[in-house]
Amino acid sequence: MRTYDTIDTAGAFPSADETSALRSGATLLTSLGTGKNRDWASIAAGTSDAAVLKFLRAVNAAATTHHLNSIYVSFNHEPNAKIDAGKGKPAQFVAAWRHVYQLAAHAHLNAQTGGHLHWVWILTASGFHQDTVANSFWPGAPYVDVVGADGYVSGGCTKQQSGNYVDPAKTATKPDAIFGPALTWSTTHAKGKPVFIPEWGSVPFTHPDVRPSYINAMTKYVIAHPQIGAVMYWNDHAHKDSCDYALDKDPASQRALAAMGANAHFQAHP
Repeated sequence: MRTYDTIDTAGAFPSADETSALRSGATLLTSLGTGKNRDWASIAAGTSDAAVLKFLRAVNAAATTHHLNSIYVSFNHEPNAKIDAGKGKPAQFVAAWRHVYQLAAHAHLNAQTGGHLHWVWILTASGFHQDTVANSFWPGAPYVDVVGADGYVSGGCTKQQSGNYVDPAKTATKPDAIFGPALTWSTTHAKGKPVFIPEWGSVPFTHPDVRPSYINAMTKYVIAHPQIGAVMYWNDHAHKDSCDYALDKDPASQRALAAMGANAHFQAHP
């Protein structure tokens, strides 16, 4: 289950929703955002260490309490997104990531140092379409356990004002067009590390069969690429635009997603 925290709220982990998810047997992938009025340089300089460590210790303790071998954490997911442009340069993000990672390592919270934390470095999927972008934000293989790519079939919904956007197109973008570059980049730069798709989704289309068909295509795509270790559908509206990926009123897409989860490929193995 995907959850989102910030340095401002670090002391509140786990939230009621996170606790409920953990009690249900879910494994978390949680983000630690910078919160308000913090840039990457200040985090790399250690000004938020106390709050960051409190959060990381709480995440690790949650894994122990709920008998999880692994729990996943990401610092400032999607740093290549426009919303983070004011936080600094890519090199400053890299320095901040490495600093946060080393805090966990020195506290023996990482999987490699006796803890449970696995680190998921996440860009928007478009960030892998140009190697120079992904390379500039890459902390390096020693500081990352999993490569993540967030990608959506949006059909231009970010340019619309309505919250009930329906794409007039009749076909959805193919999964490989969205996630293929991330898999290729990871094979070259993070060999042997799994790839997660922490956020994916599709807006509704004029023809009601398109979105369910896309979900079915994602099922086949993930099965065909064992490099992909996890996929998490974003069942919600996007932030600050009209992109609506929620399946609540789309029974056909709900059935397609349920079929994906029921497929043997996605079942836990002893």
